[in-house]
Amino acid sequence: MYFKKETYNSDLEILVTPANLVTFSGTVLTDVATADEYGRKYVLNGSLIDADGNVVKQTGATGSETLTSTPVGILYKTVDVTNGDMPCSLVVEGYLRADRVLDGFAAKAITAIKTALPNITFR
Repeated sequence: MYFKKETYNSDLEILVTPANLVTFSGTVLTDVATADEYGRKYVLNGSLIDADGNVVKQTGATGSETLTSTPVGILYKTVDVTNGDMPCSLVVEGYLRADRVLDGFAAKAITAIKTALPNITFR
């Protein structure tokens, strides 16, 4: 008999409520993710995505934080980009959990995110 242990990760729920949820299709680039121990590349839900399909990250020293680019949406579900660029759903309007999406961002970066995504309400 053969047994194989697999560890599965599930997406964190980023929605406060599905009411008023609006998503548009987009593309996530493969070179924005790093491979895990099994060689798979994932871009996690709740990631900020720009118009070109790159993940938007925070850069800069404390007190002068900026974003690498302007986000156009927030990734709704985790995407496997191991085999190349993949289509995705980007949340552009709705009620999202701030503790899951904005965790790790400085106040200045959060202000920039809220300005870039005015139709998303963070609770």
